[in-house]
Amino acid sequence: MDKKYDVICIGQVVQDILVTNIPEDALTCGRDTFLADEILMSAGGDAANEASVLAKLGSRSALLTRLDKLEAGNMIFDDLTRLGVDTSLLVRPDDCRTFSTVVVVKPDGDHIFFAGPGRNFTLELSDVDMSVFEQARFVTAGSLYSLGSLDGEGIARIFEKARSAGAVTVADMNYDGENRGPHGSDPVYPFTDYLMPSENEAQYVTGETDPDKIADYFLAHGVGNVVLKLGGEGCFFKNGRERFFMDPYKVSPMDTTGCGDNFVAAFIHGLLKGMSHEEAADFACAAGALNSLGLGAHSYIQSEEQVLEFMKQAEKVKILGR
Repeated sequence: MDKKYDVICIGQVVQDILVTNIPEDALTCGRDTFLADEILMSAGGDAANEASVLAKLGSRSALLTRLDKLEAGNMIFDDLTRLGVDTSLLVRPDDCRTFSTVVVVKPDGDHIFFAGPGRNFTLELSDVDMSVFEQARFVTAGSLYSLGSLDGEGIARIFEKARSAGAVTVADMNYDGENRGPHGSDPVYPFTDYLMPSENEAQYVTGETDPDKIADYFLAHGVGNVVLKLGGEGCFFKNGRERFFMDPYKVSPMDTTGCGDNFVAAFIHGLLKGMSHEEAADFACAAGALNSLGLGAHSYIQSEEQVLEFMKQAEKVKILGR
């Protein structure tokens, strides 16, 4: 039976306000006015980024999170609708306030975040109609350690229900901002088909620095497949049968905001298209690199064809010693 959704994305949605060409001493140098090269306002947050990129690549994505009814929420809703993301699963309580993030982009493409206040913006288990997962091929959590009350047992219950309904489960990871501790996400691992943390996040949880040992830790705790994002050095994949590094693409980044979310979305899209793990990892590395060439967390990628054309033309970087 054909399912309504290719991917249901659970996690954060925020209003991103991106600013470029602001000197690092702007708050201390005594000047009160600076001229930015660009200012961009758009939907952001891990789940919103993943859903947006998936829609652009041609997958049927839906966003399941809380969104306010005020100016920020309405702007985000319009942005998601324009991109083709299914918004029918959004929960919009009267007392929810979606927070905004000012992203100051440095000349090297790195960034600093100034996160504004929010209220009741994280999804509650009571918001989730578990029957909807029967209509999904994939269900994602973006990201562990930033899911509010769903972190730990809550997202574990959702993933367990999603897998029993036949969906593939995928989890990204974030830094531990609420000090849940390295074992804070242990309950969800046995119900996670693909875990896709960054290197720093994985090192925090596992206490290991070697990619094999990091992957082995998660595999031993029940994860089916580990995809370790290595930033400018590509990625590392491991499960019970396969193991490989994927080299990155050479780019001069303008803005690295959201590159990890683009990677996750592209990897999932690759699997939906029938790609092997190696092909999906290569496609994901390309999407992450391509996104860095423009401003914003999901603005630069426009289509699957654009990513494939980039893969034909861009140069690969060979990472020595592995």
